[in-house]
Amino acid sequence: MSAARRRFWKEVTVCHLASGLFAVQLGGRSVRLPAGHELAVRQAALASAIAEEWRAIPPDVAFDPGGLPLTGIAGTMIERIAPDRQATVTTLLNYGASDLLFYRDAAEADAQSALFDPVTDRFAAQHGVRPDVTTALAPLPADPRLSDEFTRTLLTFDDAALASLGVLTPALGSLVLGIGLLEGWLESETACAVASFEERSQMQRWGEDVDVLDQLATRARDVDDAMRFYELSRP
Repeated sequence: MSAARRRFWKEVTVCHLASGLFAVQLGGRSVRLPAGHELAVRQAALASAIAEEWRAIPPDVAFDPGGLPLTGIAGTMIERIAPDRQATVTTLLNYGASDLLFYRDAAEADAQSALFDPVTDRFAAQHGVRPDVTTALAPLPADPRLSDEFTRTLLTFDDAALASLGVLTPALGSLVLGIGLLEGWLESETACAVASFEERSQMQRWGEDVDVLDQLATRARDVDDAMRFYELSRP
């Protein structure tokens, strides 16, 4: 590794641009995202946290994009959500239509209700719509009131919140859980416990599975990363 490259890699800085944004720079040059946009965000704290991700990369190791979670979420916000918010809203609404909280296993219904119902009750209290639930295999009929409320809620979120929700919702399999986390009436630990009910139930019956435990740990990290991004992106 050359001395020049070592110096370059250490020179990760945050520059306050004339636009008011804070850009992450390597060796005095702005980081460019895949589509060519500058890696620049509105909050200095978020830019600093993103810069720390880059500083943490050893100078003699090829970096893995998976090791830059805040950078990845920022890139999604800048290059995908900002140009077309509706596409993200539509994707999230599709998750809401098949939210895991609405579907219960007949054999586990009591245990699921004890864990899931406090969440759907709180959602109903916050949003005025109580989601239907079922133990049937067939999809629930669409509830226009719920769909309208999901849409209304998503449209109130800024680009950073939608970017965070774009990680939370698939990680948890639930738009309701993601909304609860962003609105602050649900804790990450509870959300992960609800989302992992099926896997944990299976392991209680058949024993622990290392691969499943790894998957659950990855999901939990995704949730933590998304919530950190969201919190740092607040004004």
